[in-house]
Amino acid sequence: MKHKESKRRGATFVLCTLVIPALVLIVSAGQTSAYEREETLQKLIPLQGAESVVIVNSRGDIRVIGEKGRKDISCEYTKRVRARNQEDANRLFNLMDLEVKRDGADITISARYPDRSEREGNIVSYLKQRYAGLGIDINLMVPPGLNIKIITASGDTELASILGAAEIAAASGDVEVTGIGSDLKIDVSSGDIVVSGVSGKAFLSSASGDIEAHHITGDAAVRSASGDMLLSEIGGDLTAASASGDITAEGVGAVTFSGTSGSATFTGVRKGVTATVSTGDVEVEAVPASGANYEIRTSSGQIELRFEKPMRGGFMLKAQTTSGDISVNLPIAVSRVGRHQLSGAVREGKSVVVLETASGDIIVSEPEE
Repeated sequence: MKHKESKRRGATFVLCTLVIPALVLIVSAGQTSAYEREETLQKLIPLQGAESVVIVNSRGDIRVIGEKGRKDISCEYTKRVRARNQEDANRLFNLMDLEVKRDGADITISARYPDRSEREGNIVSYLKQRYAGLGIDINLMVPPGLNIKIITASGDTELASILGAAEIAAASGDVEVTGIGSDLKIDVSSGDIVVSGVSGKAFLSSASGDIEAHHITGDAAVRSASGDMLLSEIGGDLTAASASGDITAEGVGAVTFSGTSGSATFTGVRKGVTATVSTGDVEVEAVPASGANYEIRTSSGQIELRFEKPMRGGFMLKAQTTSGDISVNLPIAVSRVGRHQLSGAVREGKSVVVLETASGDIIVSEPEE
């Protein structure tokens, strides 16, 4: 057991490092060999009143799990190096480590890699060859009440059983989150997002990747530039945007959606819907507890609005399609009707329903009273 003492801004804490035997491999590829070194180490980081933990890693996976009853942070990390020969591998390996800094109530845990100046010199040839590879995988067990922020450039992220707020920013890699006791924010440039169990608001964004989210207590804001979205059991309202991909949401309050290309399906909608789609069908199954407005427009696609029960107070309906048919199963008093348009009042007409498509059919129905 090795002990290293560090002082940061007057606060003293002890880091205990346990070295687990290294794994050294020599891999042959034709006539060229690559030397690999891998070692797993451990640090124990005292909390000392910290409320938030920031984890930063540019190359490697990150896993953070809240453990009930824990009073400190248990850190296990694996350093991996692949180089042309043993000398280069050992030199780079010794330049890699985890740095722990404290700033007030925040602890920052950062993976340190050799910078450009440290790599230059007699290992320039190493940098040019195809076997170069550095990485640190980080595995933390933390008190569940902490707030967590994760910043990663390349690697998968797993976060679970955290009672505080959580934020994840990833350039490349998949993200999986389970059991967050407050608000959650995830922003991924390239990778899938899977979320289950958030007792607060959720903001989820992926530039390229699918998004799956279930059991969100508060409002949810979800957007994807390229990828499908699958959502369920949203306790609050949903705001969603998609440039390319389908969206399916089940059990949600009000819905605000903007889509460029892809179909949109919303079931179990408890409030109103505002949806605009350039190309794609829109299907809504509504179960409003009271009056709600619905405004759905698509340039090319079918619109179907089904009320699972008659909406209290009724609504004014305006349906219009440039090329398509209109079909209604409603107790409607028609005020205007044509081949591609229909207007009228359903019961008292207290709410407003506007359905418009340039190319596609429109279907509106509710069960008979």
